[in-house]
Parts: sequence; C-alpha cells; structure tokens
Amino acid sequence: MSDPMSDPMSDPIYVPALPARPNGLVAYGALTPDVRAVVTPLWTVPPRAGGARTRRKGALHRPDPDPLALVGHLRTVLHRMVGVQCGRPAWVDVRHAEGEPRHLLAEFRSLLVRTPLRPVTGVERDARQQEASAEVARASGNGLGLRVSPQDLPHERLRDAVGSLLERIAFARCPVDLLLDLGAVDEDHRDPSRTALRALDALGSLHPWRTVVLLAGAFPETHPRGYGAPLTETYRTDRFLPDLLRRAVGRQGAHPVHGDYGAHDPASADRVSDTGPDPFRGALRYTTARTFLVGEVPAGPDHHVTVRRLAREIVASPDFRGAGYSAGDRWLSTCADGRGPLGTGHPDAWICAGHAQHLTHVARELRRHS
Repeated sequence: MSDPMSDPMSDPIYVPALPARPNGLVAYGALTPDVRAVVTPLWTVPPRAGGARTRRKGALHRPDPDPLALVGHLRTVLHRMVGVQCGRPAWVDVRHAEGEPRHLLAEFRSLLVRTPLRPVTGVERDARQQEASAEVARASGNGLGLRVSPQDLPHERLRDAVGSLLERIAFARCPVDLLLDLGAVDEDHRDPSRTALRALDALGSLHPWRTVVLLAGAFPETHPRGYGAPLTETYRTDRFLPDLLRRAVGRQGAHPVHGDYGAHDPASADRVSDTGPDPFRGALRYTTARTFLVGEVPAGPDHHVTVRRLAREIVASPDFRGAGYSAGDRWLSTCADGRGPLGTGHPDAWICAGHAQHLTHVARELRRHS
C-alpha cells in the first residue's frame, strides 16, 4: 500500500484557503514533498486595487479603476499558481474580479483550461459566472469547486439554492467539489459545529461530491490582547475541526476534508495587501499544538529589533519544533540568531514563514491522526 505522505497523486487531507499572493505561493512552494502530497490549496485571487471586498450577496462591487491592469494582474497570478503547483491540482477563486465586464475574464478562463486548476463558483454568484465556470471545468476535465457559506442561508433554502445551481451546471457533466466555508469561528465553537453538521446533513446526499471540504478558523484579524510581552498566545479556533470531521464521517455520505486559512485571518484574501496599519497584519505568527503565538511588530525605524526579539522568544518556546521542521521554522531560527537580513525582511517574509510552518504542522498532525 502506498504512503499518502509520499504519493504525489493521493487525495488531500488538508485544504488551506490562501490568498494568491507571492508570500502564500512561495510558502506552498517551500513545503517538503511529503507535505505537498496531501495539501491541495484553495487559492483566492485578491483584488488588485481599492478597499477590502466582501462576497456577501448584494454587496456593492467597486470596479477596478484600470481594467487592462486587472487583466495583467489575473494573468500574472495564474502564471505563478501554475508554476508553484507543478502539475498538482488546486482550486482557484476569482470572485473579486467577477463583477467586471465579462470579456475581461475571457482570456483568464481560456488560460485556466490548460492548467490543473479547478474554477470555483457559488450560490451567491451570477448565473452567467456559474455557467462559465462549469464550461471551463468541462473543457479542462479538472472539475469544479462549489464554495458555500452555510451560515448565510437557512439550511432548507441552502439545499434548494445548491440544488438549483447543480441543475444549472449539469450540462458540464464534471466532478464537483463542495467547499463549505464557515469563515471565522471563536472559542465557543458549538454554533459553528452545529452549523457545519447541519450543512453536511443538508448537502451531503444532494450530489455525489468528489471532495467535501470544511473550512474554518483561524488566526485573529486584530492583534489579541493576552498574557506575555511581547508575545501573545491565543486559542486555536480551528482545533475543533478534526473531531467534528470524525463525527461527520458517514453522515449522508459525506467524508469531509479539513481546511483553514493558513497563517492568516479568514478575510485576508478580501484585501489588496497583507501589509499596512489597519487591520493588524504586521506580526510574527507561530502555530503550536493548541494555540497561536502572535507577536505584533509596530511600524518604525527599529522594527528589526522587535522582529529579532520575537523570533528569539518563539525559538526559545518549548513548542518550537526546530529549524529542520519547515522552511518557516528555519527562517525563524535564522532570524533569531542574527544570521538573517539586517532589516529582518518585510511583513511578506514574516507571513511566508508563518504559512510554511503552519501548513507543515497541520498537514503532519492530520496525517498522524488519520
């Protein structure tokens, strides 16, 4: 029997929903082969310009001020995704560009057909987008991702909405993946658990899904206030998912896969940039077995002093796994002992390190308990 941690064609046991920015793409590319074999990302292309976006139905769409630049942005991101996937499948969600004139996405969709990437649609999206995504899925043979937020609709209406979408795209005759996106969850995870199980009951038997993914979590959007200086520890809200997944096996035929948002908050892909003073994003992050260690890095000429101090505190923690564990752990160790760049890099480097160690830890823990 082949080992799923070494078989490059094995099914995923972990689906991180990541913004398709260089820091996330580099972090995924830095994963060791045993981890990459069981990790299938859900990439979301962030908006190119403007303020934070939302995927709520009826939310105002702010058009990109430079449509030609948007086309170039989509082309560049797709090229990077294809390069880092190295022939492996992944889902790609371009929801932040879907309100643009349809002809602007034509080139992107034509390019997508020739990649291992799977387009994503949802019940809140325009029927033309749903049909166009299904057409790409049919032409590529890679299948289609259906991203659903179960908390947005009563479960009876959700089942009806998903059923109607499936009828609309039935012409594609392609595999469909159900991506249940719970968004941010807090420490009182009883309500998200009930929401997830009810959604699985409502939708699990509706279609012979190729893959069912349950996304929830994770890192806080604003800096947590807690014990420790300068490092803060906060509860890992994604930890309830593995137990929930075990309880869900066999419910209406669903066998869900674990998913979260990497080393970021769930809304990170709705923002143009990972950097800036508001919301909180300038930080070092580390995932332990039960908590997140988060250290804020205030802007200023001496920020490198804070970064090295935070890195030393993480490396000195009993939860640090050693420089050889992942590319992220190696970066933290190098930064802590002073061998890193003089200025200790940019927030993109900190987020990249956070993603690399988080993805590695979660994938290996899920493999160990599967």
